[in-house]
Amino acid sequence: MKRGFYILMILCAALMVVSCDKTKSYTEHLKDERKAIERLIDREGFKVLKNYPSDGVFKENEFVKLENDVYLNVIDSGNGNRAVLGQTKVFCRFEAYGILDSDTAYLMANNLTYGPSYIYGYPTEFIFGPNSYSGDYVGYFPDKFVGEGLATPLYHVGEGAIVRLIVPFKRMGYDFQSEYFPVYFKKVKYTFEK
Repeated sequence: MKRGFYILMILCAALMVVSCDKTKSYTEHLKDERKAIERLIDREGFKVLKNYPSDGVFKENEFVKLENDVYLNVIDSGNGNRAVLGQTKVFCRFEAYGILDSDTAYLMANNLTYGPSYIYGYPTEFIFGPNSYSGDYVGYFPDKFVGEGLATPLYHVGEGAIVRLIVPFKRMGYDFQSEYFPVYFKKVKYTFEK
């Protein structure tokens, strides 16, 4: 009887040790993300507006925080030709920076620039919609950035638009969500398939 009791105590102790790991909770990841976004906003001198400008015109460092927590700055609203939900194939070029683990943003991907020294010369493609994704298999690294956050501006701008975005991890593609990694898009340009 005593032997069984001791084995049970050892199992309980082992279970306690295993359950008390040092991984962060989801709440802690959200807090880290909020701090990283606040650091970026402070460092870059961005001003966050409460509402989308009625005339659709943003000053250089003005961002609006949208309902899905994506921060948007419109540089050029495009030609007025709007994407059709679930139908428009979008080609997207961007310059993306990681902001989580550093006081300075660091370049993660740039498919805006063409040339032999740039390995990401092709645009990222997706069908516009709330669950935008680039396809079943993502072999081209910039395609991993596709998610709700990258598609969100298309509710507000048209073809040829150029924007800047701060996207929380929960609005990014799967890889960024699973790593709790927010992204600052310094420049994003949208074109549509003809």
